[in-house]
Parts: sequence; structure tokens; C-alpha cells
Amino acid sequence: MAYNISETSGNSTGGASTGFDAWTFDVALSDAVVTGDFDEDTNQDGISDGEASSYRFSALSTNKYGTLSFNTSTGKFTFTINQAAVIASGSSQTVEFTITGTRGFNSDADRVVINIAICVLRGTGIDTARGRVPVEDLKVGDRVRTLDSGLQPIRWLGSRRLTRRDLDRAPELRPIRLAAGALGAQCPDDALVVSPQHRVLVTGWRAELHFGVSEVLVPAKSLVNDLDITTAHDLDDVEYFHVLFDHHEIMLTNGAPTESFYPGDYVMDALDQPVRDELAALFPALFTDPDGFGPAARASVKVAEAAVLRHEVY
Repeated sequence: MAYNISETSGNSTGGASTGFDAWTFDVALSDAVVTGDFDEDTNQDGISDGEASSYRFSALSTNKYGTLSFNTSTGKFTFTINQAAVIASGSSQTVEFTITGTRGFNSDADRVVINIAICVLRGTGIDTARGRVPVEDLKVGDRVRTLDSGLQPIRWLGSRRLTRRDLDRAPELRPIRLAAGALGAQCPDDALVVSPQHRVLVTGWRAELHFGVSEVLVPAKSLVNDLDITTAHDLDDVEYFHVLFDHHEIMLTNGAPTESFYPGDYVMDALDQPVRDELAALFPALFTDPDGFGPAARASVKVAEAAVLRHEVY
């Protein structure tokens, strides 16, 4: 029987098989850390058969967007996102590394892929002081209507274009389409397409029943039901946009409440001085207070936790 290791405890997608496997973590920037744990899985049934004798971790594909810590005895790892560097790059980012488990003369290498993304798609209508405006036409300084704070000026905008080739290579980045009314009457009021980890606001009895709060932010991919919320396989070329305010806000995108870009805590050591100066001018409190950006607009849940909502009738 072939020797195999697999990821056993993190919020990943992948499959255990002999050879070089890939485990993908799709995360929101505000998640801050990604954790996992590799064990032996010699019979390839997805169930741990104990620890390998040792684990070897490669260097990150890039160390610009975070740091990796790990335990070579247990196969556990933590990737800490450098949120400032991701924001400064102006786009979503992907980081990879490999882990090799060994017992005696047997070994197996797996690849870990971490996608850091949160954004809305080109063509999405954002409610502003001058009416609904396509996100690609927004400019820094434009005032956007928010659920909690009224009209708020945009402080920073970023975007990332993904071609058909990009999406074929990383299908987990394919956007999610919410049909009109998928979240309730006129919510959204037109089809809304967002990145998989972009979080939408779920309210009312569903939030109360499942999460014990009246409102909760939920990653779009966790709501996919193959009915009125689907993966947009028909889109061959997409451009995602990020909208950042002074604080984390809930804005209206095609009439549906979704989150703005949320940087959370900043790690500045990896950034060049000119970039640090620019971010310091925009958000000086971030450099003196680890919580300087302020709290998230709402409580949030991860993909696995939100899966209970997939078959709810709105």
C-alpha cells in the first residue's frame, strides 16, 4: 500500500491520494491566520492514521504576504497573513508551500495553496451619494451609502483581473453568483457576482437560529445551493474590486448588504518605507494601535460553519 499524508483539521479543500496533492485554503483577509494539521493517511480514506516520523516544510513561494510557522513533529502549521502587504499590492494574493511527511523509507509530499481574496466584481452597482455607480467607476473620495454610518468617503480602491487561464488553474477563485431575490425580496435586486470569500450580511431568524445573533457576515461560497446561488462557471474573464473606508462598513451592492474591504491588524516590517509612509498617511492609528482600524462591522462565520444556510428558503 502506498504511503500518504493528508491535511486533517483545517478549513481546506483537496483530496488524499498517493503522490503530490494540493490542499487549498480560501480565506478572507480579515481571517488573519490559516491553520492546518497533516497526519499519515496510508489507506487514503481521509482519516488520520497517526503522525509521520517527521515533516519537512518548504519555504513560502513568497514571504511578502505572510509568515509560516510549523512543527516538524506534528505536521501542524500556522500561516499569518501580512494584511498590510496584501492591501499595498492592490490585489488578492496566493501563497504556496509544500510539506513532506516521512516514515522510514516512505515519504509523500503535498502542496498547500492559500488564496487571500475579498472583493466584488466589475459591473456591480454600489449605492452612493450620486446614485448607483458601477464599482469600476468609483474614485477615492466618492461617498458610499453604508448601513451603519451613512455616507462614507472611499479611502482606497484596488482591483485584480483574472483571465480564463487563471480561473482554469485556480477554479476555487471562480466567482459566486447570487440571483435576484436569493437573500430575500429584492435582495439583491439584480444578479450579484462576488468573489468566493466576499461576505454577505445574513439577518433575522436564520442568523438567530444558527449563530445566536441577529446579523452575521457569511462568505458567499458557503451559501452555494446550485439553485439561486451558484458558482459562475460561465465567466471566463473577471475583475475583482476592493473598496476600503475609514472603518469596516456594510455597503449595498446591487441592493444586497455586503462588507467593505477589512484590513484588520497590520504587520509592517515586510513593507518598503515609501509604502509604509503612504499607509501611515491614510491610517496613522494603525501604526500606534494594533486595533487602530477598529472592529469588524458584524460578527462573522467561516465557510464550514455557514454551510447550514445552504438549503434555507428565503
